[in-house]
Amino acid sequence: MKAVFFDVDGTLIDCVEKKIPASSIKAIEELRKNGYKVALATGRDINSIRGIKDLDISVFDAYVLNNGAAIYDNTLRCIKDFPFLREDVEKILEYCNNKNMSLIFDTVEGPYLATEITDCLVEGKKYYKEEIPPYIEWKGEEIVKINIFAPMGYDFSELEKDISARIVPCPTVCYDVMAKGISKQTGIRELMKYYGFNENDYMAFGDQENDLEMLENAKIGIAVKDIDGSEKLQHMADYVCDAPRKDGIYTFLKNNGYI
Repeated sequence: MKAVFFDVDGTLIDCVEKKIPASSIKAIEELRKNGYKVALATGRDINSIRGIKDLDISVFDAYVLNNGAAIYDNTLRCIKDFPFLREDVEKILEYCNNKNMSLIFDTVEGPYLATEITDCLVEGKKYYKEEIPPYIEWKGEEIVKINIFAPMGYDFSELEKDISARIVPCPTVCYDVMAKGISKQTGIRELMKYYGFNENDYMAFGDQENDLEMLENAKIGIAVKDIDGSEKLQHMADYVCDAPRKDGIYTFLKNNGYI
C-alpha cells in the first residue's frame, strides 16, 4: 500500500468538537515517517483548506479537493482539474435563482458567491466556521464544484434530470454538486497515476456518502463512525473506526501496524 487519503469534515475534523484531535495529527506524521504518501480528499476548496485551524498543510503530500474535481501538489499548485460543462452551470444558476437558493462556485483558484445571500447560506457557513466569500458575477469561467444551500432533505430530482451532474447532501443545509463521473475517486486515480502507483493501492478514511467511491476502490476503506456518519458508508466499508475525538483514526492505524 502506497498512500493514505483522509476526508476532512467528520473524519479529520471531529463533528462534535469541531477540531482535529492531536492523535490524528500524530497519526499523519507517523504515516509519512513510515513512507506512505498522505493526502486529503475532501469537498472543500483550496481557500477553505488554508483556513482550517490546527491544520498544518505542510504535513500533506497532496490534495484532492472539490470532491475530486481539482488535484493539487504539496505546494498547492493545481496539477489536474475536471470542470463542469458550461450549459450545466447555466442551468444550475437559473434554477437556484428562481428558487431563491444561494450558490457558491469554485474555480481552481478559490470560491465565490454567485447568487444572493440566504438564511441557509448563513447557517451552512456557520456550521463549517467559514466566511461567506465575496459576490462575483459568473462570466463563463470554468467551475470545478458548486455548492447549493437549501433546506435539508430538499428534492433536487427535477434539476438533476436536466443536467449531467449529481447532487449529494452534506451534513447540513449544503449540497455538493459534482459533474457526473467525477468523485473523490476520480481525483485519487489521477493522483496515483501522477505518482506512478497502482490506482487502488491506497487506504481511505471517510464518513459521508461523497466518500463512497473512494472507499469502494481502496485496498482498505475505513468508515469513521459518529453521530453524523453515513450508515450506508459504514455498511460497505472494510472497517469502521471510532470518532476522531475518541482517537479512532490513530487507534485503527496503530492496532493494524501502519504506525
